[in-house]
Amino acid sequence: MKLGITLKASLQQSLTPQQIQYLKMLQLPLLQLEQHVRAEMENNPMLEEGSEYEGESTSDSGSAEGEPTIERAESTAAEDAASAVAYATTEDGSTSSPGSEIQEGAAEFDPKDAFEFYKLIWGEDATSGSSTDTRAGDDDDDDDPIFQFRDVQTLEEDLLEQLRYLHITTEERLLGEYIIGNVDEDGYLRRPLDEVLQETNDRFAEHNLAIHAHEMGRGKQYAQDLFDDIDVPLNPLSMKHAELVLRKVQALDPPGIASRSVQECLVAQLRTIERPNAAQKLALMILTKTYDAFAMKHYHIIERQLGVTQDYLREAIDVIRRLTPRPGAGTIGPEVNTVTPDFTVEPTEDDQDFLITVNDSRLPVLRVSNAYEKLKKEARFHKFNKETREWLRKKYEDAKFLMQAIRQRKNTMLRVMTAIVGLQQDFFRFGPEHLKPLIYRDVSEVTGLDISTVCRIVNSKYVLTRFGTFELKYFFSEALMTDDGEEVSTRIIKQKIKELIDAESKDKPLSDDKLGKDLKKLGYNVARRTVAKYREQLRIPVARLRREL
Repeated sequence: MKLGITLKASLQQSLTPQQIQYLKMLQLPLLQLEQHVRAEMENNPMLEEGSEYEGESTSDSGSAEGEPTIERAESTAAEDAASAVAYATTEDGSTSSPGSEIQEGAAEFDPKDAFEFYKLIWGEDATSGSSTDTRAGDDDDDDDPIFQFRDVQTLEEDLLEQLRYLHITTEERLLGEYIIGNVDEDGYLRRPLDEVLQETNDRFAEHNLAIHAHEMGRGKQYAQDLFDDIDVPLNPLSMKHAELVLRKVQALDPPGIASRSVQECLVAQLRTIERPNAAQKLALMILTKTYDAFAMKHYHIIERQLGVTQDYLREAIDVIRRLTPRPGAGTIGPEVNTVTPDFTVEPTEDDQDFLITVNDSRLPVLRVSNAYEKLKKEARFHKFNKETREWLRKKYEDAKFLMQAIRQRKNTMLRVMTAIVGLQQDFFRFGPEHLKPLIYRDVSEVTGLDISTVCRIVNSKYVLTRFGTFELKYFFSEALMTDDGEEVSTRIIKQKIKELIDAESKDKPLSDDKLGKDLKKLGYNVARRTVAKYREQLRIPVARLRREL
């Protein structure tokens, strides 16, 4: 084996941290971008929020010079930072600027003097006690309604509060709290009950050990294992106790919570009815004795086994339909998902063109802090060490880049949205039934942007139109050829399938083969397997499960 040293020349591309940050900002929707900007404001003291008038003047000046780019942001930040440290002194005290005569005559800055540093940063006048900082006295404006959050009680908190009013033992109450804590967003107990019971009994054993240790004088070692406000030993519970506690939890409001299956959920809701009528009693019998036949909609089997007529059965099924299969309904946690449109597309007054707006109303108007400008001017008179100068330069570059990146993001998003509106004009004029086939490559060719950039902008973005709010992905779909040789969007085919199913006879629903034949009559040549695929994407069950009495 021979060892040696060789030289090799290679060329490779790499993204700068600023470019990576810009690409991430392109992908963020409005609310997440607002959180990102405000986090940057907290981490970078060079950034502060300005007025809307300042933001408009800044954007006007930027647009007059042309579209801002990342390269311009980096060069501008570097030039400004260089001017800030051009008059700074070196480590050995020698000057490196034309203003060295002024610097030698000035008093040397002592960083230990906090009052001098505060005066330098914020323009504090010791004699008047006033400050030139525009943010002074703005504490009264903290109650901005945008950032006010109403304290809403979650479903879990409501259930725990109801549990405290039940006449049950302490052990049963603690087990009930464990059960409620394991309920998912839909209101179901997905975890096996025996595991929850075992974990609760183990916790009881740790609590009893801690009490015994406390009596023996070693309480500090096991104090963390004690339940709050409980200073007596706890008895382990059996599986029979666990089933009883689960039944009581399922009787809380909303009824059926913490069920382990849909059948158990529906049965629990019916059992909470104090004086059930005949239809409700039959509904309970259907769910307990003939649930499999009911799930498969084999109504003739139910009629034969229970000995009821079709009219009587129809009333019971109507009762079951009014029950809630998801008692949690996504209200277990405090999160509420709302859609904030990133774009607004409106027709002009003459209805000949469209007005496209990028929604950035929630973003703060950024500017470089006045404190930094003062510090930059005073740098020529005072001595700063190398770390301080580097910190000031880096923070200033980050602030300038973020401001430029937000403007460039807005321009890029506007280009993509303008291209989508131009390619889908019929949709924005006449509605969703006029949607055309569109792929990312089409938008990329119109805008001159890379396909990956188009994907980042389209991802998780929404647009508000006069026909409703749509995700940008909605405008992209594959093409299907009609009998007339015209390309039509697959979304149109799905909409036609949904319309046919909505208009079908409920006692004799249309099969996939019959749907394909009806689409053929409308001019859409779609195979049966394609119809089945589109129906499943629409989350519509097969014909047998759509049958009703």
